[in-house]
Amino acid sequence: MIKRLLFLLFIFTFSIGMSGQASQDELQLMQSLYGMEKRDIVSEFIELNDSQEQEFWLLYDEYEEKRKDLGTERFRLLTSYVDDYGEVKPQDADNFMKQAIPLRIKSDKLVDNYYKKIKSRTDPIVAMQFYQIENYLADVIRMELLEEIYTTKKQ
Repeated sequence: MIKRLLFLLFIFTFSIGMSGQASQDELQLMQSLYGMEKRDIVSEFIELNDSQEQEFWLLYDEYEEKRKDLGTERFRLLTSYVDDYGEVKPQDADNFMKQAIPLRIKSDKLVDNYYKKIKSRTDPIVAMQFYQIENYLADVIRMELLEEIYTTKKQ
């Protein structure tokens, strides 16, 4: 399952790297495919009893909507980075980082907030499993992106 998710991610990042652009429709399609695959992975990883299942999935769906919004921002930022590759000036690098750092903080806070919500409505173990799988998947995606996109070099 994780290999299929990584394959989809690889195709997506490769297409960004090659063209430097992707349409909003392509982004929505990839988010939809990723969301379906990701949900399967999460359901295999998190151990829910019958009384926790409904509450967890309600919170998870709420979380995913907010994560997708951040993903759209991240995608826009990544696309601008790829479009500008080879022409990055110090001011451009600083502007990029002024957007990238807060976006990373927002993503981390989102997971932290939903950890707390899930803990209060299910139990600490379910919340911990949610936290673990979300961070694992985010780290895998970050590593894949870093391997596929160009690194910044001075002009």
